[in-house]
Amino acid sequence: IKRQASHNHSHSMPTNYLYLVSLAQNVGKFAFLASSFFGIILIFLTLFGVRNIFGTYKYLMVIFTSLGVALACLEAVFHPNLHFYNNGFVFFSLSYPNGFSKEVLEIILRELTKKNKKYKSIVLAFYAFVYSVTISLLAIQFIYRYWALFSLSYLTLFRGWKSLIWVAYFSFFGAVWFLADYFLLKTDDTTKKYFHEEMLIRYGVTSEEIPMMTFLVYDPNDGSIRWISVIYSFLSSGVLGFQYVAMMYCGWNMHAKMEKKISSLSDALKRHHRQLFRTLVFQITTPTIFLFSPLILVVYLPYFQLELSFPAGATVCAFNLYPAMDSIIVMIIVTEYRVVARRDCFLKIVNLEFNCKK
Repeated sequence: IKRQASHNHSHSMPTNYLYLVSLAQNVGKFAFLASSFFGIILIFLTLFGVRNIFGTYKYLMVIFTSLGVALACLEAVFHPNLHFYNNGFVFFSLSYPNGFSKEVLEIILRELTKKNKKYKSIVLAFYAFVYSVTISLLAIQFIYRYWALFSLSYLTLFRGWKSLIWVAYFSFFGAVWFLADYFLLKTDDTTKKYFHEEMLIRYGVTSEEIPMMTFLVYDPNDGSIRWISVIYSFLSSGVLGFQYVAMMYCGWNMHAKMEKKISSLSDALKRHHRQLFRTLVFQITTPTIFLFSPLILVVYLPYFQLELSFPAGATVCAFNLYPAMDSIIVMIIVTEYRVVARRDCFLKIVNLEFNCKK
């Protein structure tokens, strides 16, 4: 009777969301292929073709692009899914890569904290680590470009052993988010009971069958705030906000001061700096749409106490489409990438025709 009541409560929404999971998996595979294809091209052109991008900035771009591909790869392998239900959400995976059983998957994904406790998934925690490192590296690119224009003396921080500062920078924020997910999104008795019926109806599984993490703002027993979730919201939005403020500060100051600063440079360098700035503008707009906004939605929607049952796998897909979008933006806006790409394609065609005639 209880299950039937829950079924009737779903209004016009479909009872089973497994077909949406399948759709999200296909989108995730497409995102991985697109990110890998364009990412590899961008890395190759950056390392071996483009000459105006050099030094530390070149390697920042390569590392950033590689991490984006890694983020999409994680989604393609584990197919993480997100489901909103009233005052919280569940992050889970229904896929076992390469046919692994749940037990083998969990052994791979999470260390055993105590001998008498179950293994729990860290798919979300590690996924969040890569996500956090990715947005931190994006902020570092903005800082580098800002100092390259206005504070050349600070660029020594990107050379030699001093560059380890930036490794510590993105590692710190990655670790904060990883630990927040690891310790604050654990499935306890309250969340297990709260989401049990919903997961059974929508996906035909329970917390005992799949790796999952949960976020619940209000205790369903007495309506009190679960401070563990509030702390998670504060930490995740704090990391996100710090990177976004750094990007906006550098971007706005570059916009306000760049023309005056580059007025004494050659026409070629002026054009190069303007192109890099336009790239950074798109690199603010695109992650705002694909990285930052979806996360704010995920973290703060449960606070509004809405009665909903909503599959949000598209949010995860948005994360994984970003790396491909970023690579395309760089190759379209920075002229030298287009020139080098056309030149290399032309040379390959000429060599192919020559070999065929020979």
